Order: sequence, then structure tokens, then C-alpha cells
Amino acid sequence: MNGYFQIQINEKGVSLLLSPPIGEGEKIRVAELKEYLNIIGVPYDVMAINSALANMGDEEVVLFLTSKKMPPVDEKCMIDVEADKMTAILRMYPPSAGGQPTSKARILELLAHMRVRAGIDEDAILMALEERPYCTDIIVARGKLPTAGRDGSVIYHFDTDNTVRPELKEDGTVDFFKLNNLHQCTKGQVLAEIIPEEKGENGFDVYGSVLLAREVKRAVFDHGRNLEKSKDGLKLISMVDGHVSLVDKAVFVSDVYSVEDVGTSTGNIEYHGDVEVKGNVCENFSVKTDGNVFVSGVVEGAVIEAGGNIVIARGMHGQNKGRLKAGGNIVAKFISAAEVEAAGFVEAEQIINARVTAGTNVNADAGKGLITGGKVVAKGAINARNIGSPMGASTIVEIGTDVESKKRLAALQKSVGEKSKAIPQMKKVLEETSRKLKTGVRLTQEQIKNARMLQVTLAEAQAKIQEELKEIEKLDKLLKTEGPAQIVLRGTMYQGVVVSISGATMTVKKEYTYCRLIKKDGDVASAIL
Repeated sequence: MNGYFQIQINEKGVSLLLSPPIGEGEKIRVAELKEYLNIIGVPYDVMAINSALANMGDEEVVLFLTSKKMPPVDEKCMIDVEADKMTAILRMYPPSAGGQPTSKARILELLAHMRVRAGIDEDAILMALEERPYCTDIIVARGKLPTAGRDGSVIYHFDTDNTVRPELKEDGTVDFFKLNNLHQCTKGQVLAEIIPEEKGENGFDVYGSVLLAREVKRAVFDHGRNLEKSKDGLKLISMVDGHVSLVDKAVFVSDVYSVEDVGTSTGNIEYHGDVEVKGNVCENFSVKTDGNVFVSGVVEGAVIEAGGNIVIARGMHGQNKGRLKAGGNIVAKFISAAEVEAAGFVEAEQIINARVTAGTNVNADAGKGLITGGKVVAKGAINARNIGSPMGASTIVEIGTDVESKKRLAALQKSVGEKSKAIPQMKKVLEETSRKLKTGVRLTQEQIKNARMLQVTLAEAQAKIQEELKEIEKLDKLLKTEGPAQIVLRGTMYQGVVVSISGATMTVKKEYTYCRLIKKDGDVASAIL
């Protein structure tokens, strides 16, 4: 029970009863007591009250205030609304002898005076009038917070991970014949499902103002061909037997084109979907597709271009004319004398006399784990066992920040800023022209022509801004996901290898073994694994 105070009036004058708290109750608030005395108009000695409250023990204290005569003091109550407007708090103060108790009607009147009109708890008011807990917070009105609701979401009923690296066998090599990462699907199979959004419920504060619930987002399917929605629009169903993948949150199903070998019997292959070559891709032939390519055999002096991943189970003899280009990852047993470019990672047990560029990492740390000859560039990291050779084969390894992407991002941000500044002025001119036409002002043919041209320019600028914003989002995401630029060496880097890390370049003069190479203080430096 909280400590409280009470006015006592007799023939000698006015006194103040100070009652201490019981148990864990709150002590009398000095400011509250003074405010109460000011309201009822009783003079008091500030120092005497401060001293009495500071030295108060477990016994009641009576403090004489004034010999002035005054009528009985009625039971008082005060209402305060919290700063967040979600709670109205009643505090009651006892009457003097002969004073009148307060009533429910009086408390409701005070609430109305405070403009509190919502969430009033009449049961709490009745309980307060029954128990009379003086100098105690009693919540008599409570607002309601809006419920959050739930955004719609999409769940996928297939493996959405397109970046899985091959697993090492016990002997440290990779089973490249088990790398077929085509995720098969069948006609009629449900591949994705929408969990509908749930709208939140509006709330209110004690003043009756509506607190709007957060707008929830609907989930929609983004998909390519060979897919249809169920009648209720909540399921995405494959219309064909094929391969399913998720690319930038869009579901794609492509037919799988399977051949024994790519050579004179097939000619060059161009296909919209996934291509599976059960044998080899012969010299001077090509495979081009917007899907994935899986080759069980060898690629010899050929060209493979894929929008997705390229997997070559037995490796590639490029013969200095072969080329691999993937919008995803490239995985091969080995890569020799070829030009290789992947938006994702490149994985091979041996990379020999090749020009390799990877959007993330280059991994040559399984089996012999060798990079020798040629040039290997990665925007993230290079992981290898051995780099270069004891015979001093000309080998260049380069890692680090994608400078071109950063330049492109800056240019796009500047372009969007400039276009955004011009748009309000164009809109203002068009609105003024529209206003003139509505009010009957005659415009010259030249003015009308200029207005139409400006309308086209505005539409083109807005469309270009949206296009550039999408590219900015992709570049920003790419740059934020960059890991530390480093070369992880689990064997030996030989003399003569040229190393470049984020612009810092070094030609190896002594061998490095079992270490990491990083950029430190503007130079290439080694660090422990």
C-alpha cells in the first residue's frame, strides 16, 4: 500500500496527516503533495514538509499547517494522460472529516474534461471507488495498439539454392560425376505456394484517435513460362516435365534438352532451357542457352554459354580457343587453356594456362588444387593449394573490390539525382498548361507541341529513373555482400607469381606456404590461416 496524506481540520486549525507506505508501497511524492495543497488553498511551510517527509519512519506523522479556519475538504481525484496517449491514470486523495466522497459521475466528468473518450474502464473506476487506494495509480482508460498483421509470403516446394559447392571425398578430391544440380520437376507439380497476407486491426488512443495498422504487403508470383496458377491464384504449378530454379525471386521451369554428344551429329546447340550432354562437347562446336549446362564428359576447344550454371564432370581442354561463360557458377574437373567467365564462383581441381574471371570466388583447393599459368581474377577470394610452379610459369592472380561496379553505382546515383531534380519542374509546366486549357485559354500550336514533347520527355525520364533504381539496387546488394579480399593458400605459392589485391601488386620473390595473402597498409601482406 502506498503512503498517502490527508487533511485534518479541527478548532485549532488545519493539520496534515502523513501516512507511510506499507510493504513495497510507494513513498509520498513531494511534488504531488505540494500540488494538492496548492489546489485546496492551504498555506504550508516548504522546508517543514520536506524535512518531515525526509525523516519519516514507519509511524504516521501529523504536521500542523495553519490556524486558519476552513470548511471540510471533499475527496479529490486527478487524471493524467501518459505522453503516448495510450493510458489515462486516476489518482485519488482522501477527504477530511466531514468531506464528501467522490463519485463515478465525477470521475467520468473529469475524463470528459480531459477529452478522454475511448477505452474507458468502468470496472476499474468502480473498484477504485470501492477500495479507495489513495495516492495510487489506477488505470481508468486504456488505448489499443494496432495489431501488426502479416505480410503475404511465398514458400517454395523445391531446392532454391543454386550456389552449392561440390563436396569433397575422403581422399580430398571431388566426385564431379555427382554434380548434376538440375532440380527435376514433373507436370502438375506444385512448385510454389502463397501464404495470404493477414490485415492488422486498427487501434486507438484514449482520445479516440484512430491508430492505423501497418499496411500489409500482398505476395505475388514472379515466374517465367511453362507455369500456371491455380484457380484461387495461390499455387504455382508446372505445366511440363523439366527443371525448376529460382532466379532473383522468379520461378523458372525449363525443358531439359538431352544429347549424347555435341558434334557433327547435332551441330551447334542453341536452346531456351537446360542442356544435358551425356558425352562430350567436341572441338569447334558450341552450346548456348539461357538455362544450365551439364556435361558428363569432356569439353574440347568448344564454346559454352549459359544463363545459369555450367558443370563439366571431366573437365575442359580449351586448346587456346575454348570458352565458358555462365550467368551463375562454373564447376569442372579441370580447366586448361581456356577463357572462363562466371558471374558466380569457378571451381576446379586444376586451372592451367587459362584466363579465369569470377564474380565471387575461384576455388582450386580440392585434389591437387593447382593454379598455374594464365590469369585468374576473382572479386571475392581465391582458395588454392598451389599457385604457380617451380619452373616459374607466368601466373597472375588478382582479387579485390569491383572498381567498375562502384564507378557504375556512383554514375547511376548521380543520374537519378539529376533526373529527379528536373521532374518537378516538368510537372509544374504541364500542370500550368492543363490549368490554362481548362479555363479556356487558347494556346498556340507551338505551345501545344512543346507541351506534348514535354509529356513524352517526362514519361521517358520517369521510366529511366525506375530502370536505373533497379540497377542501383542490384549493384548495392552485390557490393554489400562482398567478403574480405584474400588469397587462401593451403600449399605453396612459387616465385614469379604476380599477386594483385584491391590495387596493391606484388611479384613473389620468395615462396609462401600455408597462409593468407591480404592487403595491409596499401601493400600485399601475408597472414596466418
